[in-house]
Amino acid sequence: MRVSTVQFNNMMVASMQQQGSELAKTYDGITSGKRLQQPSDDALAAVQILHLNKEVAFLEQYTDNIDALDNELRQEETLLTNMVNVLQGIRETIVLTGNVAVGPQGLESISGVLGEQMDELLSLVNFRRSDGQYFFSGTTAQTLPVAETATPGVYEYQGSEGQRQVAISGSTEVAANDPASDLFFNSGVQVVTNVGTATLEEMSILDLDTFSLYSSISVENVAGTWTATATPKDGSPAVLLPVTVTADELRITGLLSANIDGTTAVGDRFTLTAVDTFTALSAFATDIANGQSFVPGEVLGDMLKIIDNTIEKVGQVQTRIGGRLNTMSSVGNSHEDVILMNKTLRSGLEDLDYAEAISRLNLQQTALTAAQQTFVKIQGMSLFDYMR
Repeated sequence: MRVSTVQFNNMMVASMQQQGSELAKTYDGITSGKRLQQPSDDALAAVQILHLNKEVAFLEQYTDNIDALDNELRQEETLLTNMVNVLQGIRETIVLTGNVAVGPQGLESISGVLGEQMDELLSLVNFRRSDGQYFFSGTTAQTLPVAETATPGVYEYQGSEGQRQVAISGSTEVAANDPASDLFFNSGVQVVTNVGTATLEEMSILDLDTFSLYSSISVENVAGTWTATATPKDGSPAVLLPVTVTADELRITGLLSANIDGTTAVGDRFTLTAVDTFTALSAFATDIANGQSFVPGEVLGDMLKIIDNTIEKVGQVQTRIGGRLNTMSSVGNSHEDVILMNKTLRSGLEDLDYAEAISRLNLQQTALTAAQQTFVKIQGMSLFDYMR
């Protein structure tokens, strides 16, 4: 087969161009440190890398969520610790009011101290973050959680009952806050309706969580049989609760107990509702400033029970936060392990083997140089050189 000079030149140029292209590709790989410069270099590896990048991005976002949530929960934990400290101080102040030696002027001074302590407690529950959101207002983060109503001395929770949820994995969400209703409301019980001559005293809530589910509980003597009917806050049908009444005690099984002062009769009825810590404290502070010499033991005991219940409720929220932090730590460690594994797999697919690449580079450079030198020598050859 004859090979013309033009054909030979074209073949040599195409070969050198191909070798130059492969050499340039190897140079690019060494410069970037990547084995794949474009998906067509290895389509299967490119698809795998795409999936790994996507999974790493998701996990890193969840990790960022965990870090941000960890900061929020630790801030809330600090606020709750401060609340407990203030509540302990309030409890100590209340105990002083039972001392006969304090006297009317002393009680008036103590009333002022309680007012200052309550203001401090309000500032903690209404704490606002730098971004303007309240910690303890549920899902309505722009709403002031606790405020005094139009009725002086009566407080209400203005936020929502829900919690802001943050995703920390594809299947796990963690609450980012707690509503103030879980802390300072439903901390005590009061009788709003009392039909009959008997009265209830020294009332104690036995189960704070269950008690908080009801807006009111009506205990009534119907034809000699006592019944307890609870009205749920969520609007669901009323619930009959097991109740036992003796000559001197009323007990709603597992929920509430109270002493009975006086003689009960058919038709007697007590309607019980929850009382919040702030309203109870405000009423107590007002009462002790009215010139009395000391606070009766029953009143003092009821107020201390409300404070103790509040401390218990705050402690329960602190425990729940500890559980969330543990969950986040465990999930976060799992994310870090998976991210590391995925990055290792990705590195094996896309990162360059420098030893192999440099060896290939030297080989390609040698081959290209040889091709170029051969082409130059052949180009310089002519039959006329042998005809002289």
